Amino acid sequence: MSINDATALIKKLSPLMDESSEVFRELAFFFGGSAKVMVNQADLTKFLGRKRLYRVIRLKGESYKDCVYQLVDDYPESMEALGMLRYYKAPAGKIQWQEIENAEIAMGKELTMNAYGWAPDAWTAFESGAIKNDSEESPLHEMVAILAFDF
Repeated sequence: MSINDATALIKKLSPLMDESSEVFRELAFFFGGSAKVMVNQADLTKFLGRKRLYRVIRLKGESYKDCVYQLVDDYPESMEALGMLRYYKAPAGKIQWQEIENAEIAMGKELTMNAYGWAPDAWTAFESGAIKNDSEESPLHEMVAILAFDF
């Protein structure tokens, strides 16, 4: 799906969402960007449910796993979310898939201590050059989490 297709679908599913909002931009990027792992359009439909509040959390760390631990430790409210979409941004160079797998395993281990039922619960990855407005390549690993909460 292209960015334009994603934008049109978000407008259709959530006509009152402000197009200039951080949440709108991140959703359009998540579903319409040049992701290295394909995302399911049905996740967008689930994510944009009725009576929901949204939040974007940006994390940087020495590893993707470090970003996961920051999310759990610094944003415990994220464990109460109805849905979470997240993407990993690779530092300069190729995506290190083993590092992303380690982060997702850490996420699963952390969440077994907190019962959750995220719907959707999806992730993808982007190479650093795929994300616009980067003034310089970041040596840090990054994770962006888009959360949906009950209103």
